[in-house]
Amino acid sequence: MSSGVLILRSIRLRITLWYVLLLAVVLAAFCAGIYFALRQSLIDDLDNLLESRAGLLLGAISYESGRPTITGIDFTGDPAEGENFARVFDSSGEVTFDNSAGVGGPPVDQPVIERTLKGETTTRRVEAGGQTLRVTTLPILRGSAPAGALEVGISQEDVDETLRTLLLILAIAYPLTLAIATFGGLLVAGRALTPIDRLTGLAQRISADDLSQRLDLDLPDDELGRLARTFNDMIARLESAFRRQRQFTADASHELRTPLTAIKGHSEVALQRSRSPESYRQALVAINEEADRVIRLTTSLLSLARADAGQIPLSLEDVDVAEAVRAAAEHSHPSAERKQVRLRVDPGPETRVTADEDLLIQLMLNLLDNAIKYTPSGGEVTVGWATESDAVSLKVRDTGIGIDREDIPHIFDRFYRVDKARSRAAGGAGLGLSISLWIAEAHGGSIVVESQPGKGSTFTVRLPLAR
Repeated sequence: MSSGVLILRSIRLRITLWYVLLLAVVLAAFCAGIYFALRQSLIDDLDNLLESRAGLLLGAISYESGRPTITGIDFTGDPAEGENFARVFDSSGEVTFDNSAGVGGPPVDQPVIERTLKGETTTRRVEAGGQTLRVTTLPILRGSAPAGALEVGISQEDVDETLRTLLLILAIAYPLTLAIATFGGLLVAGRALTPIDRLTGLAQRISADDLSQRLDLDLPDDELGRLARTFNDMIARLESAFRRQRQFTADASHELRTPLTAIKGHSEVALQRSRSPESYRQALVAINEEADRVIRLTTSLLSLARADAGQIPLSLEDVDVAEAVRAAAEHSHPSAERKQVRLRVDPGPETRVTADEDLLIQLMLNLLDNAIKYTPSGGEVTVGWATESDAVSLKVRDTGIGIDREDIPHIFDRFYRVDKARSRAAGGAGLGLSISLWIAEAHGGSIVVESQPGKGSTFTVRLPLAR
């Protein structure tokens, strides 16, 4: 059995157990509430019955020699004779009437009688003759003073029997309800988690070799539906990343193979037979040029790899934009002269940005190098800057060959070149603009390009002003 299925079942079991535990607590509270509410209701009814009976007996109280007693009532024919009793006490606490023998003769609670003779009414529970009695003791008033005490009792067995029956019902219903809830909870949880099982199965079929598959499940817009869509989005991002990585690796291999093949060719030609010192010199010059190309390419690849891994720390400082632009222009001036391209600086207002000065200059150098490469002899490249409310715009304009509309969205892709033959002849590998974009974004900025074929291009870098 797969680990995914085991985890799924474990989740289902835990959900069910938590559900049953919560239900058990709620049911226990509910059952306790029912029991105590019914118990109190039955006791109240019994007390009301006692109060009515006591009122009836108080009306039958008569006095013999000044002592209270009950006359005129025949208790022998009472069908509930074995379930209730009555006792009368005089003002000294002596019994003047007692028919409690039928209920087991409950003992006289002398402290209760004494309190009753002082005017206090007491209701209590008494055990006698193997049964439980509910007993009320109240004063017999003659005038405004207690002349004795009346004690009335009635069996509580019917109440206890009702409560025992209720407890039996609850004792059977409680575990039965929990058992049914557990079984139902497992079914419901299993049904609710079935899509996760399907998601697991589909996810297991997706690998790095084939990321084109998706979790095509018809799920509603709930937690599972959002999970599936999030998983699909993640796979799409991974697929795109793997595709770029494979393309990057293939392009890097191709770019490295070209100069290495040239180095190998020049060396083999030079070694085939003895040549003049000038021929050897020419071969070494060609090999040196190709080696420089390999060094530039590997340096760019290393920079991009370190940038992707976040291993290039930014040494942020206050940078004078004018100094950075002029430094980049001075460094690019020899390349422009060799190409017979006029390089001009169009200065803007004095302004500063918070940036890594070396990376900022590298960004400008890449843009200037790109502009010079694609500007024919006699053309012009202009670099300048302008300020906005919260940013500075660095612009590099050229009068070169321009960029076709369909190529503009891809020019910042790694190894992408509009004219591969011309770029390779000029020594480019298609990484300069990718590095420039990374530098701009690392500083919280952006790069946009405007171009018309045959009329030139304008690259605009927006960077936040120094705070």
